[in-house]
This record gives sequence, C-alpha cells and structure tokens, in this order.
Amino acid sequence: MKTIELQQWIGKGRTLLERTERVLKDAPFDKLRDLAQRVPRKVAPNDESVQVVFAGQYSAGKSSILRVMTEEDIEVGAGITTRQAQKYDWDDEIRIVDTPGVHTGIQPDHDEITYKEISKADLLIFVITNELFDSHIAAHFRKLAIEREKAHEMLLVVNKMQREAGGNTPATQDVIREGLRKVLLPFTPEQLRISFVDAKAALEARVEQDEELSGILEKKSGFDNFFDNFNAFVKEKGLTARYTTSLYTLEQVLQEALVAEASDDPDVDALQELLIQQRRALVDNKARLSQAVGSKVQQTIGDVRQEGYKVADLIHGGSDGDAVNRELAAAQERVQERVDALSEIIQETVEEHTKNLAELVGQIAKSECAKELLPRLRERIQNLDIDPENLSNMKQVGELTHRLGQFLEKNSFTPTTSSFSGLFKLNQYSGTATHDIVKNIGHVFGKSFKPWEAVKWTRTIANAGRVLNVAGVFLTFVLQIKEDADADKLEQELRESRAAVRAGFDEAANAIELHFDEATNTYVAETIGQRLEEVDKQLYELRDMKQSRSDLFQELNGLLEDTKELISEMHVDSHPK
Repeated sequence: MKTIELQQWIGKGRTLLERTERVLKDAPFDKLRDLAQRVPRKVAPNDESVQVVFAGQYSAGKSSILRVMTEEDIEVGAGITTRQAQKYDWDDEIRIVDTPGVHTGIQPDHDEITYKEISKADLLIFVITNELFDSHIAAHFRKLAIEREKAHEMLLVVNKMQREAGGNTPATQDVIREGLRKVLLPFTPEQLRISFVDAKAALEARVEQDEELSGILEKKSGFDNFFDNFNAFVKEKGLTARYTTSLYTLEQVLQEALVAEASDDPDVDALQELLIQQRRALVDNKARLSQAVGSKVQQTIGDVRQEGYKVADLIHGGSDGDAVNRELAAAQERVQERVDALSEIIQETVEEHTKNLAELVGQIAKSECAKELLPRLRERIQNLDIDPENLSNMKQVGELTHRLGQFLEKNSFTPTTSSFSGLFKLNQYSGTATHDIVKNIGHVFGKSFKPWEAVKWTRTIANAGRVLNVAGVFLTFVLQIKEDADADKLEQELRESRAAVRAGFDEAANAIELHFDEATNTYVAETIGQRLEEVDKQLYELRDMKQSRSDLFQELNGLLEDTKELISEMHVDSHPK
C-alpha cells in the first residue's frame, strides 16, 4: 500500500537534523561545536505544523480511516466513538484532529466542537458513507464548503464502499460520483478529489496472513487512490514549504561546517568564507522576499472574497435584477483593478529586495577579508610567473596552486585588475532599471493576469429564475416571487445563487494566489536560486581542492547531499501549472 509522502519526508528530515547535531557536537573544533546550536530542533515548529481535520457524518468511519493512515490504536466501532475532538501529533510534526460527527441529535455540542477545529484546518477530510448525504449532512457540507470557504482545503472521502452491491469498482464509483454532482454544486466531484475507500478492508488486509488475500483486500480498500489525492493536495497547496524552512537552515549550517573543515590553505579558506557570506545573504533575502510578497497577496485575496460577499448580499426575493447585474460587473472590474495594482506593488517590493541584496553582496566583495585576499592571490600567481590565460595548460605547478588558478580563471578573476567580478555577479548591479535582474522582475510579474479567465464559473441552479449574462459569467438568480412559486423552494434557490456568487469570487481569489505564488517561485528560481546554485558549485570546487578528506568531512558532505536531495524531492511539482 502507498503511504503519505509528507510523513516520509518529515522522518527523513528529523533523521538529518539529529545526525547533524550529533556529528557537530562531537567535532574536535570549537567552531564546529558552536554550529550545533544552530541546527533546528524540529522539522517544523508546533505552531506551523500542518493540521489535518477529519469531519463529516457520525459513524462514517473517520476513526477507522485514521487508523489506516497512522497505524495508531484509535477507538473504532459502531455509534459515536469520538465524543470530543481527539488530537494526534503524528510523528510530532503533523497534527491530526478527529472530530465528533455532526447533527447526531444526541449531543448538540458536537457541532460547536467540530466547527472550532475546522476553522484551524489546513486540510479538511470530509467523510461520508456509501449511502451519501442526507439533508442534514448535505447542509453541513455546504456550510463548510461554501459559507466557510473550505472547499479549496477539502478532500471528500466516501467510506464503506464494500457495502455496495458492485463493490468498490470504477463502475460503482462513476454512478456515485454522478449522484453527488447536484449536492456538490457549485463545485464538481473532480475539484474535491473524491476518494472511494473501505477502511475495514484496509485494516483486515494488514492482519491477514495470506499474502494473496491481503493484496486483494488492499486493492478493494481503495486507499492507494486516497493517498495519491492526499499527496497531490499537499504539493498543490504548497504545504511542504513549512517543512523545508528548517532544511534550508540545516543546509546553510552544513555549508559553513564544511568550510571550517575543508582546507588548510588560508587563501582557499578566505575564498570560501566570502562565498559563505554571500550564500547567507542570498538565503536570507529569499526568505524575506517570499514573506513580503505573500503578505501583499493575502491582503488582496481577502478583499476579493469580500467583494463576493457584498454582491451575494444583494440577492434576495426583492432584488432589482439590473442593480445586481451592474454591481456584479463593477465588482469584477474592482477585482481586476486590485490585481493590476497588486502586480505593481509586488514589482516594487521585489525590486527593493533585489537592490538590498545587491548592496549587501557588494559590501561583502569590498570587505576587509576581500581586500586582504585580492593582493595575496595576485602575488601568489604572479610570483609563480603563471599567465592566468594559460593556467589550464600548466603541468609543473604545485597541485593546489594549479587548481586554485584554474578555479580563479574560470570564475573571471583577473590579477591585473584585482577583480572578483565572476565570484560576485550581483555586485555588477548598476542601480538602473536597465540591469538584467531588474528587467527580469517586469518579465515575470509584469504580465497582465485576468482572474476571471482563470475561473471556470458557469452555474445553473435547478433551472429556476432567469439567467444573467455578465462579463461572460452565467449565474442563475431568482429575483422576484411569482404567485405560484413555492416559498421554501424559492428561498433555497436564492441561497444557491448567493453561494454561487461567493464561490466564484473565492475561486478567483485562489487563482490570484496561485498565479503570484508561481510567479514568485519563478523569479526566485531564475535569480536567487540560480545564483545559489553557482555559489554552491564554487564552494564544492574549493572544498574539492584538498586532496585528502577526513572522516568528519566525508560525513558532513554526505549529510549536505542528503539534505539537498530531500529539499529537491519535496519541491518536485509542488506548484503545477
């Protein structure tokens, strides 16, 4: 059976943190032992752990699904087994919350307990049985998905599928999926990543001694598809970012540890120290930039959602259709204006951070360490009568000096001008808008983004009322009460229409967030990320100049490579187009 990738990544990360701290604490030098204090204690702090909340129908098997996921001994059985919110710190890094069933009619406080926990959820897993929604559970689902805007944080799970006559088969799933479409409006089954499972079959598979029978039960359980949906959701929503922050810190600590252990040549040591300082500036700037842009985006998408609520409030039995029509169009225009303004604000923010980074790197290149090193390198090569242009052809020079010369030549060090231009590319920043780095900001963020083109917003509800065509968006509004209309049905249709408006603006907000998140990742990768790769390559080449390697160096280097590999693994396809 497949597994939750996030749990595997956390386990690997915890092992790397613990191994690094132990190695550094046992190191023979004070400088290395001091670095042990900077190793993060956990992969993610408690207040930043991903919170997964289980909700839905009572006796739908939420606790059983939890047992399959975590392999913990969780109480299961008929009736209401979860009497209060049960919290599990899964591997101390993922918090899972099992809530009581709602609308049980037995303990009214269950609803309040459940909604309180749901408000804090990063991922909401809503569980129903193969009998699907009754009117109460449907109302509860719609309240969460639409009124509380949790649809984009929700996975829908249909449990107890083996009770179906056809079993948990694709044909049976297709029938159920189609039957859910009306209840899920304005969302689709595909948007909610529906998983069809049977937790009982999965638990039986784990204790079954016959390997073949165990495999059959496992397949019938459908949990492989559930785990695929869970893993895809975690990547799509960028939740892995909470677990890579400490890994980036670990990576920097290991880079500094390798510099301290790597060479006994003072010039190589000095070059490494300058590059480490630049690397630290790049990593810090990357984190501050992402945080600054994220704050601007969150403010804007909050305003977008409010626009949806304002328009929805205008939809009632006595609404003026033309007035609603005009306000909807105006709200869409205001959203577009906010997006255009956000793009400009982000460009200014990114340019400011880029200038700050360039200034800091420039200071490193002009530091006392660099000033003292430059003449030493020039004298070292000139005393050996080595022409930098012919260094690669020299065979009779001392190995370390020869390789150092090749390194300097490749990275554009020129003794005649005492320049570090190749080693400190950001120092070439001219302060004008014509520089490649600044121009790249406009290239990435300057493209006009049309949120309404990114939203598939076509809603028709029960063929009631009249359809208004506004800016290419179709909505069903019931704006006047006919004498023969059923009042209850009318009110339900009005609620559906209001919900559709809110959902449309909510989708726009999510599209805006995803667009600028992807743009920020693209910019960081093309500028800061690219330079980080160059610095890491130069550091590796300098460390490689020393012919012999201590056991400590080898272990530190192995930890660094494992850390880089884990970070890369967690970022693969985390922001799909």
